Amino acid sequence: MGQAPYTEPKGGNGTLRSSKFFNKNVVALDAYHIGHVVRETDDKIVVFGEGDERYDILKSEVQAVNRNVLIGLPFYEIVKRYKKSRKEPLPTSKPVAKWVYTHDVDLATYEKKYPKSLFNKGVRTRDEEHVGHVMKETDGEIVIFGHYNYRFDVPKSKILAVGRNVILDMGYPVVFKYLVDRNDPLPTGEPFTKLADES
Repeated sequence: MGQAPYTEPKGGNGTLRSSKFFNKNVVALDAYHIGHVVRETDDKIVVFGEGDERYDILKSEVQAVNRNVLIGLPFYEIVKRYKKSRKEPLPTSKPVAKWVYTHDVDLATYEKKYPKSLFNKGVRTRDEEHVGHVMKETDGEIVIFGHYNYRFDVPKSKILAVGRNVILDMGYPVVFKYLVDRNDPLPTGEPFTKLADES
């Protein structure tokens, strides 16, 4: 007999409670490692795999959650149904404020008026290379998730412009100056897992 599909635990008032998939390893019925959960929304989890792999998987496909997140599908079906480009915007359950500025403006002023306004934006370098997406914003830095599970903590002083994407005032090779271990504490000193609260 097959295992029953995963259902999210309910709170005392009967409402769904977040299961906190963030940073868990994801497995398929026939694969021990697909990637790690980097984002959870109301109805799906976003999984970053090796290289440029990304899968936006419906929570209804989750069969179990323990140390790993088990997707009740073989790997080829996950690829067929849920593979996405990492360049596409990440799904979010939160409204995201939008604004535009150039590198001359007072960032502190914008921070007060538009909190977390860079959250979820795509990031590119001056030479138009895709770096990743903003997963966390502090007063002085942005935390970017990119290819190959790279994480970059980049000072806001290196932002050239913001529109549909955040444009960094550097060429792509220079970004690696800001490479940090994915599991390092956030620039605020909080643990890496605190990023789950931004999803």
